[in-house]
Amino acid sequence: MKQILTVSGKPLSDFLTFYDGSEWWRVPQKDVQFITIPGRSGDLTIDGNRFMNISIPFNCYIHKDFGRNFSDLVNYLSSLTGYQRIESNEEPDVFRMGQIVADIQPNMGQFNRRGTFTVEINFEPQKWLKSGEMLIEVNNSITLHNPTTKKALPKLFVTGTGTVRINNSTITVNQNTGVLVIDCESGNAYEGTINRNNDVEYSNNEIPVLNPGDNGIDFTGVTSLSVVPRWWKI
Repeated sequence: MKQILTVSGKPLSDFLTFYDGSEWWRVPQKDVQFITIPGRSGDLTIDGNRFMNISIPFNCYIHKDFGRNFSDLVNYLSSLTGYQRIESNEEPDVFRMGQIVADIQPNMGQFNRRGTFTVEINFEPQKWLKSGEMLIEVNNSITLHNPTTKKALPKLFVTGTGTVRINNSTITVNQNTGVLVIDCESGNAYEGTINRNNDVEYSNNEIPVLNPGDNGIDFTGVTSLSVVPRWWKI
């Protein structure tokens, strides 16, 4: 199987570009500091409780009509700004968010018909499960099973006012004139382009999470509730 990256919805195979090796499977590091204390054996550690970005070089090749395909590829990639959705057919059930971070320089083959080059991508640490993008409607109550070992920070879509409970955490919506979006990752609530943080209260000032395994979700008072769970792994 030829290994193909898809960047922002476009397979790089459209430019006859494939990559070698198993770069996709590289794992990000945890943010841990080690502190040495004179006179004490062993190091102290400070766990940042997060994973860090990872830079992955993809060794790519074009086996036919190199000049035209390479030029079209570079022009496409250089038109993108910021983090982009990136997928690999090596692991089709997930996607990552990454940015192209280095110049792409070609190594030409015989008669300039084929060539190789490196595309270096700086990825956020998460591999997002495509199954976690599904919008799930909650009818009074539901149990969502988190299939990963990582706590997920969902996005909630709420109409009406009332309370939403996720496990032992409660969100109270005091004012709502449309569809209120509560983004548990960013900690923001908004309605369209209007910030609604002042209209939402969290029990114990804690943002709800979806723990590994089963999670109970229900609501009182609100008209409707839908959840995008955003499962992820490394």
